[in-house]
Amino acid sequence: MLSLPWNRLRTAATTKEERSPTSSSSSSTLLSEFRESAERPLLSTERRDELLQLARAKRIAWVEGTGTGRRRRGSDSFKTSNVPSHVIELMKCADDVVHFMDTFDVVATHPPVARDAASASSNASTISILQEIVAQSEVPPKDAVGCTDLPPLRLDPTFQRAYNQLLDVLRHPDAADLVHSIQGFVKSMHEASSRKSSNPSNGGEKVHNFIAHFLHLMQLSPLIKKLEQQEALPDLRDQGMRRETLEAFLMEKLHGAVFGARPQEDANLSARIASLGFLSFQHLDITATSDLARWTLIQARLMELPRYLSPRRQMACILQVCHDLTHLLKDHLGGKYPGADEFLPALIYTILKANPPHLHSTVEYIQTYRHPSKLLSEPGYFFTHLVSSLSFLDHLDDSGLSISAEEFHDGLKASTRDLHAAMPSTGRMEANDSAAQDTDSCPNDCSLDTAPLSVLDVWNRRRKAIATHTSPLFTFRWPSVDVPTTTTDSFMTATPNDLRLTDVPDLLAQYKLLHVICQQHGFVQPKNI
Repeated sequence: MLSLPWNRLRTAATTKEERSPTSSSSSSTLLSEFRESAERPLLSTERRDELLQLARAKRIAWVEGTGTGRRRRGSDSFKTSNVPSHVIELMKCADDVVHFMDTFDVVATHPPVARDAASASSNASTISILQEIVAQSEVPPKDAVGCTDLPPLRLDPTFQRAYNQLLDVLRHPDAADLVHSIQGFVKSMHEASSRKSSNPSNGGEKVHNFIAHFLHLMQLSPLIKKLEQQEALPDLRDQGMRRETLEAFLMEKLHGAVFGARPQEDANLSARIASLGFLSFQHLDITATSDLARWTLIQARLMELPRYLSPRRQMACILQVCHDLTHLLKDHLGGKYPGADEFLPALIYTILKANPPHLHSTVEYIQTYRHPSKLLSEPGYFFTHLVSSLSFLDHLDDSGLSISAEEFHDGLKASTRDLHAAMPSTGRMEANDSAAQDTDSCPNDCSLDTAPLSVLDVWNRRRKAIATHTSPLFTFRWPSVDVPTTTTDSFMTATPNDLRLTDVPDLLAQYKLLHVICQQHGFVQPKNI
């Protein structure tokens, strides 16, 4: 008869007990204690429930955070659940410990450049989408009404509802696998950023590929199917909106690791814009100078740009700035929409006076991580205006302004001198080099009698001669990711019978983009509304 190993051990133990009757009592006692301990579960039901509660609390805290901080829950959040008092105390302690440890995780995973960028914007904290949603739901105090001149940035209601539904999904007890998948990707991106082992330009491809993978996981998730059957996700059913909310959520988690990877470029651009701060309305041929309060509000809005954590909200900020500029110029022109020759100088002036921090990083952040199809929308159109304005400022000299060469260089030297006196000694060498390049941009024998060209003429001339000039700070490019994008001719050959209900959002987006382009180029002169 074949004797299995555990049978042989058991037989040997029995034989040993029979052969040693004197030690039978002690051996049997040890054996019985061992069997009793083996039969008892390692964790009691209460302890298991405690650990599950702690794990879920930590997961919810991570979902509600931003990657650079944590939205900590107060003690009131534990009162509604039927949990023993000692478990409540453990959960409170766990929340404090997790918050404490996350501060070390941020320091350990964020590269030094990200910390430098964060410390540079000392006066402004970041704004997450969840913070915007909470702020909209809170009623301000009576004495605070009207105190803030800058209204909050508009949040699309459909996107807001879909974003809340995504958070509800990730908070669900059965969504642990989905959350762990996102956490694993975020951790890998933070580790790659801290090691500086990957090219930052490849980050966009990784993000878009992961989003496509996660959308597939959501389609297969039994939890998502169950919630859809219960009609709990009405706004999250649309695949486009699902991608939008997921991109915004993911990029808020990655912002601290991937934003501000080139602080030197940010410093150079900020110094360049500051050196041109002496320019006024007259130098840019801007005539809408009566309403200075509106100009100040628009500049304050642009200053908010780097505070938003996701590329979507940053593009929404740029869109709001451009809409406000358009309405300001429209009111000045007697109800006529401004063309490109009025709008572009106004945007350049706004950038000069606002000079928001981390502008180079913001542009690169949007170009790299925003979905390519969204760069073809109305916000994407105005984003190209912003990039073009920065390129213009990069190559600006006195020939493109209503100013003499002597006045231009005197103003440039004065601004550079003030900037040099204000900055720390570590950055003065770079400022001197930048000032030298700006001073040498025009030879000494520049003709003062030459009629100055318009801003658009200089912009077009610089764009044509860019191949023989120094490389610009900005080039508008698409992320190198192989994804289907919407093109303006996608419906050119379509018939009414070919259109589906799902085509309506793309049609509306293309119509808005076409309308804006026609207004900018003067092809459409809408009536006063």
